[in-house]
Amino acid sequence: MGQKLVKKLLPSLRKMPLPATPEATTQGLQAYKIGLDTVDSYKRDPKTLLDALGTFRSGGSRPFTCAGVAYTLVAASREQDGSYAPMGLDAAMKWVEKAQETEPDILLINMIEAFIYIFYGRFDDARLVLDYLRQQDTDNYYLHLAEMTFWQRQREVENTTLWYEQTVKSALNAPQRLRLQSRMGDFYLEQGVLDKALIMFKEAVHFDKDNYGLWHKISVAFYRQANYEEALHYNQRVLKMNDYPPARQLEAALKKKMSPEGGRLGRLFGR
Repeated sequence: MGQKLVKKLLPSLRKMPLPATPEATTQGLQAYKIGLDTVDSYKRDPKTLLDALGTFRSGGSRPFTCAGVAYTLVAASREQDGSYAPMGLDAAMKWVEKAQETEPDILLINMIEAFIYIFYGRFDDARLVLDYLRQQDTDNYYLHLAEMTFWQRQREVENTTLWYEQTVKSALNAPQRLRLQSRMGDFYLEQGVLDKALIMFKEAVHFDKDNYGLWHKISVAFYRQANYEEALHYNQRVLKMNDYPPARQLEAALKKKMSPEGGRLGRLFGR
């Protein structure tokens, strides 16, 4: 998905007219922050990224528009397995450099460089950038998010948890906090810290009850705990909301794990 999407985006981005204003402006910053939040809400629908690009351009500031393109390319580069397409990261770095040509010292632009190094696995380079930026601001949401990501990509549970707590405190709005909870739940699930994964997913879904993806993750966490009754309960809840393919796969796995003969399970499976 990542490389294919980047290949589709790059030709249009080359032709995209940039704002004439060569410096950072207040209007450009406001549009930039809105666009960053839009990119962070991306869930595999390319329209989200196109909307973000339009928002970045609407600010009328060339450096913030270029930085916005870079941030968009980073998000577009993510593959299904969690890796990042190198061609997308390379292109993102070039757009960051365009932004830095006239505005080399803006933290919200330079933090993208840290993300690029992190997703490349160049952790020493990322550490240098993060340490430099922390000298400028110790309480910035996006810088905290980069720190959290830095440790998450290295599968460091303790440090990721520490920076998650800092990032939540500096979050600017409720959607950011909800995304952080879901993301931290994903991390705990990947690392097998299932009790904490369930806490994160349940907190997130409390404020987003129609999010069948979150309900499915709760079901998966119970399944990995071998708590098949609870896994089944949430799996059936998901399938009532949406014919979600991963939930159908989990349903099939549950059928193999649990005896389908009689009882509650038998009724649910139509036996």
